[in-house]
Amino acid sequence: MLRRIGIACALTLWTLVAAGHVAAHDDAVTLHAIDGRLAGHDAPASALLLRAEIERAERRWADAGADLDRAARLVPNSAALARCRAALAQDMGRAQAVLRALDACTDPALAADPRVPWMRAAALRCTGHEDEAAAVMDSALARGQDATAEHWLARARVAEARPAEGTRGAIAILEAGLTRWPGAWNVSSRLVDLDAAAGRWDAALARLDGAIAAAPRPERLLAQRGDVLARAGRPWEARESWTAALAGLEARGAPDAASRGLETRLRSSLTAATNP
Repeated sequence: MLRRIGIACALTLWTLVAAGHVAAHDDAVTLHAIDGRLAGHDAPASALLLRAEIERAERRWADAGADLDRAARLVPNSAALARCRAALAQDMGRAQAVLRALDACTDPALAADPRVPWMRAAALRCTGHEDEAAAVMDSALARGQDATAEHWLARARVAEARPAEGTRGAIAILEAGLTRWPGAWNVSSRLVDLDAAAGRWDAALARLDGAIAAAPRPERLLAQRGDVLARAGRPWEARESWTAALAGLEARGAPDAASRGLETRLRSSLTAATNP
């Protein structure tokens, strides 16, 4: 099946290939259909952008770049083209090229795209401009531009790298993120880690206890609670949490590798706690 390759560079491309049946074809068939249209010289630039995106997903970067150059002769100032160029540069680890692609485009549609600030911020971070990256992210979050839980986590990582913010700043950012995404456990889990790193054991445990009470399968949370208690110098309570987590896993069975790995880790932690 055609992979979800982030066809951010052409929002209307699905109608351009194989009479609307693109989603049912694999990449090779899709590319063949595009090639046929391009050979007939009747394909719009968006077909080139779609082919470039598929080539980018397959890490055929030179081919993708060639198609983008060809599209640029048709739509030189297109927001879609700029996004595709920036995405290709990002995949290739060329942060400066990401910024150049975005800065060169004056199409208002680019500035309105909620994905663009996060591409820019990532590139700024790669070039060592943490303060500028933070400002770009803050602006995007303030505008509410489709910010996901992952975006709040990304902003918190920037805070951790900035002396002006540090761990406390990252905690404040993630707490704000939780008001927007109250059920985002990835945000809550990171908050637990940051609270523990700052020695805020009670805050970390309170977050975990709230999540455990609402979780249908709390074994991983119980394991994390045990880890926090061990770090806080409360070994007996840690053993209780690890034991409860292990009992839950054993009762349910370990259906996947991650669960089996957690079970092994819990046994090791309990053994180590029994024989210090």
